[in-house]
Formats: sequence, structure tokens, C-alpha cells
Amino acid sequence: TYDPRGFAQTFCVQGENLIMRKVSFPVRGEFNKTVKRRVEQYFVERGLSKTGNWRMVLKTAIILGSLATSYVLLVFFSASLLMAVITALAISQIVVLIGFNIMHDSNHGSYSKSKRLNRLMGFTMDLIGGSHLLWRQKHNILHHTYTNIHELDDDLNSTGLLRLSPDQRLRPWHRFQHFYALPIYSLLTLSWVTYTDFKKFFSGRIGSYQLREMSASEGTLFFLTKIFYFVYMIGIPLLFHPVLYVLAAFVAIHLMVGLTFSITFQLAHTLEGNTFPTPDHDTGGIDNEWAIHQVETTANFAPKNRLAAWYLGGLNFQIEHHLFPEICHMHYPKIS
Repeated sequence: TYDPRGFAQTFCVQGENLIMRKVSFPVRGEFNKTVKRRVEQYFVERGLSKTGNWRMVLKTAIILGSLATSYVLLVFFSASLLMAVITALAISQIVVLIGFNIMHDSNHGSYSKSKRLNRLMGFTMDLIGGSHLLWRQKHNILHHTYTNIHELDDDLNSTGLLRLSPDQRLRPWHRFQHFYALPIYSLLTLSWVTYTDFKKFFSGRIGSYQLREMSASEGTLFFLTKIFYFVYMIGIPLLFHPVLYVLAAFVAIHLMVGLTFSITFQLAHTLEGNTFPTPDHDTGGIDNEWAIHQVETTANFAPKNRLAAWYLGGLNFQIEHHLFPEICHMHYPKIS
């Protein structure tokens, strides 16, 4: 099956009313070639690298330094409820900064020219509770290739609690989802660290997609990083604070992180102006070439807001990111 990054994926999708053997895009057309040529010309004329530069290094130092400072203050120097609330809020937003800025670029290979450095910084996904091994398959392959396609783009999956695509089955409770959507959004990362990552690991699947089998070393790494996360987020704080306080802070941080992540995703993909293409029932074919598909299923927001671009790691330029995920987010405002 055609995939713009060279993957050869052929698998069966079996939905509630849909069975397909392949999902494929038409051969790349003039739109893709023209946009790619223009962006290449931008970098060549200015002698710039597509990956991160000194600004990315400085940004990383600020973010990781802030996380360390906030963590120390919360665990070792938090002497009042007010201070605990402030530092927990700070940690939640710094975790968001890590996810949007450092983890995201590095796992796309756009953080640095060095593959080793990209791999090292990719571990920041594990630092905030996820798994870079699973995320690369879920996000880089499924979401970036099959954006807004029901049963393949796992970002649309809410196990039936929310209806995020017109191809998903309409259930009675969905007429009230505008009332309960935000609380559901907030559970996103909490579900990662407590359930869904482990479910994906042991089942070897994300929905109908068969994950690449992990090696023994990767499986060991998966569990070691999970243990490390729970030790520093729960184990060490338990040495200094009551159990209920620690658990309350842990859950509160995740609720704020999950809400921020989810809202950003919704602003980029589940709006009225975006499309939700349905592959042909018999052939699995998509009408548009991959690049056009990405533009029509993706939306930019706040493109002139520099603070939003800094905070969100350029993800307010979601179209540019989906067309050029190998380019560091620092360049998105200029290539837009």
C-alpha cells in the first residue's frame, strides 16, 4: 500500500459496517511536488538545515531545567496547599511543553541531524509517562498516514465514549457529548500510563493495526522506563508526603496535561471544515493523493500568535507539520 514515508503496510480493517483489505492513496501528483519544491528552495536559498538549531537547544534547556526545578519544589519544599497547587500546575504545563516541543520533534527525527540525539531526546516521551516505542507507530505511521480515517487513525478512538468521526457509530449518549467531552479529554494521558500502553504492548495491536513485534531488548526497555516513571512520580514523593496527597497531585497533573493535549488535537483535526475520508469499500482507495488528504483533514489555528507557536511546538501550523514532519517546528511559521 502506498505510504509517503516508505512503509509497506497491508492489513485488514474490520469496522462495524466496513471491511477493507487495503488502504491506498493515488500516486503523488503536482500539488505534492510543487509544495515540496517550494519548501526545499526556501532552505537551499537560506543555507538552513531542516532540523533544529541553537534555538532548539536553548528551548530544551529551559524546559527541562524548569521541570527539574518545579519537581524539586513540589516534592522537597512544598509546605502549603497553595505552593503544592502552583508547582503541580507548573509541572503539568512543563510536561505539555516537553510533549509538544521536545518529544514530538525528536520522535519525528526533526530535532537534530544526529539520529542518536533524536533517539535520546525521544525518551522524553517516556519521561512524561508514555512510550516512544509505541508512540512512533501510533503517531508517525497511523495518524500521519491515515489522518481522520476511521479505524486507522487511533487519535479518533475514544472507545465509543465520544463520536469524533461521522463514520463512527452514532449512539444515544453522543447527543450529550458536548457536556462531558472536556472531562473525557482530561483522562488522555492518565489512561496512557495506567492502561492503554500496557494493552497495546501485550495485545500487539492498536485497534485493527498489527504492531511491529518488539525485540526482547525493546520489551525490557518498555518496562524499565515505566518503572522509572512511577518511581520518580509516585515512589519518591511517597517518602515525603502522605499517600493521598501524592496520588491527588499525580492525578491532577495528568488531568491538566490530558486536557491540554486533547484540545490541541481537536483544534487541528476534528473541526467542521476538516474532512473524514472513507476508503472505497471494495478497493480501499482514497480519492486524493496523500498531500491533499493531509491538507483537507488538518487545520491551522492562531498562525500569527508567536506565543502559541512557541508553547505548542509549532503545532498550530498543523498543515505544515503533516506535510513536512521531518522539518523542525522552529521553521513552520516561515514555510507556512
